[in-house]
Amino acid sequence: MYYKLSHFYKRDISFAYSEEQNPISWLDFRTGKKINTIIPLVFKVDKLDDYINTFDILPTIGVPLVSYKFKELFLHLSDSMEIEFFPTNIIDNNGNNNDLFFALNILHVVPCLDKEKSIFEIDSDGYYSIKKWFINPQELKSYSIVRMKEHSSYIIVSEEFKDICDKKKLKGFNFTEEGYSIWR
Repeated sequence: MYYKLSHFYKRDISFAYSEEQNPISWLDFRTGKKINTIIPLVFKVDKLDDYINTFDILPTIGVPLVSYKFKELFLHLSDSMEIEFFPTNIIDNNGNNNDLFFALNILHVVPCLDKEKSIFEIDSDGYYSIKKWFINPQELKSYSIVRMKEHSSYIIVSEEFKDICDKKKLKGFNFTEEGYSIWR
């Protein structure tokens, strides 16, 4: 079984990758290529909540922000070249900052959508609108985490990955089982 990874947070907010302050585009994180930077990546938010450090993933668009606990649990995936971690600096509108989270780069973008079972449309620009998704397991090999090539915002994880998150009670993670759909 495979799952789509997403996140939840105590309030409706998104931590924004700062295109102006970072040396690379956030879109580079969707390519599956290694990223070469040593400076902390900057994210912006309206305010830093007192409870931010109780979460292990933060809501973002494009570049996941994960906790030190997550990094330690999945460091073996960095060693096996599935993911990379980068230090970050989250800055709020009052200039407060938090440097306890890491940007996560997923190093495999895999064409794994099972096009026979899934329900989707492709527009004239080649963009996939996926209504119900299934994974072609042969494409995933032994990967624990990948981006789906057909829709690079989809982060697909293995059951083992999900089980580790559940067992260690990582906060902020939401996993949607393949085959789930809000469409009928």
